Amino acid sequence: MVATAKTAWNKGRVVGKKPPLTPDQIALIRLLLRQENALRDLALFNVALDTSFRGSDLVRLRVSDVATSSGIREIVEIRQKKTETRNTRPVQARLSSNTCESLRTYLSASEKTLHGWLFTGQGVRWSHAHISESQLWRLFKAWLEKAHIDPSLYGLHSLRRTFPAHIYQQTGNLRAAQLLLGHASIESTKEYIGIEQAEALEIARKYHL
Repeated sequence: MVATAKTAWNKGRVVGKKPPLTPDQIALIRLLLRQENALRDLALFNVALDTSFRGSDLVRLRVSDVATSSGIREIVEIRQKKTETRNTRPVQARLSSNTCESLRTYLSASEKTLHGWLFTGQGVRWSHAHISESQLWRLFKAWLEKAHIDPSLYGLHSLRRTFPAHIYQQTGNLRAAQLLLGHASIESTKEYIGIEQAEALEIARKYHL
C-alpha cells in the first residue's frame, strides 16, 4: 500500500509575523483613497495607523471617542476589549492633523450623531451597525490590492504594528511602543513588533561570508 503524502498546513501561505507597512506604502494607499473620494475608508485607515488599536477595538469606536460637539479630539482614550475585565489603565492615542482632517471631512459628510458608531457599513441597510473585523480585513485587503501590494504578506496586525514599529525604528524608545500598544510587559512588545528578528536581519544584511 502506497502512503499518500500529507499536504503541509502552511503550503502556499506566508507564516510568521506579518510586517508593518512602509511609509511609501502608506502614502500610496492614502493617495488612492483620496482619488476615489473614499471618505470613510481614508478616515478608517488613518485612525487605524495613529491609534494602533486592535481590530476589535477599532471597529467599535463611537463618534464620541474621536469627537465632541465642538470638534475632533486630539487624544483618543479607550479601554481595550481584550483586557476590559482586568484592572488596566485606558490606552491613549494621539491623532495627527491629517487624521483629524480626514475625520472632520468624513463626519461632516456622513452626519453621524455623537453616540453612534464611527465606522459603519455603507448603504441604508448597514448604516446603523459598526463594521465587523472580517469586513475590516476585506477593506484592508482591497486597499492593498489597489496599491498592487500582495495581501498574502500582510494582515490586520500589520496595521497595528506599523506606528509602534516606526516609533521604535526612529527613536529606539521601546517603552513608547509598549504604551501605544497597551501591552502589560515590555517583553510582549519586543515579541509583537519582532524587534530582535528585525535587528538580526539588518545585521545580516551588512555582512557577507
